[in-house]
Amino acid sequence: MSLGDLIKQHSMKSIQAMKLPELMEAEVVSEPPDLKLKLKGSDKLIIPKELIVVAERLCRVKRKVNLTNSGKTTIGAQTFSGNTDPSQAIPHTHPYSVEVKLADKDFSLEEGELHYINDDKKDDLLKKGDKVMVITFEGGQKFFVFDRIVTY
Repeated sequence: MSLGDLIKQHSMKSIQAMKLPELMEAEVVSEPPDLKLKLKGSDKLIIPKELIVVAERLCRVKRKVNLTNSGKTTIGAQTFSGNTDPSQAIPHTHPYSVEVKLADKDFSLEEGELHYINDDKKDDLLKKGDKVMVITFEGGQKFFVFDRIVTY
């Protein structure tokens, strides 16, 4: 074996020993909280939830937020209407209608909640059949799901 081959062989062993992260495509076969993944090209190997780490944005669909806007707010008018409830004092109903519109007003929302939904108006959590991109680390002992894959 030549010196060049020995250097090449040693270099390859060093790279393999580093256990570099690897990108892999996977499919969700079981939804959270009992999340399981199947790696592309390996129909028999199912990755259990104990070995999976998921990006937070794929886990939660509601977030607390604070919003502030000064003077440039334009929120279209919204009308609330209905009928009053009858009572013993007034045994009949009255119709009502109230229009609320914010235009060029200061606006502040504290501890509001955003609810993330997908194009189908459903929660944007991982679902069975979703294709995801996974990074393997710790020598293939952990799998980090960092995003959903969309193909066109």
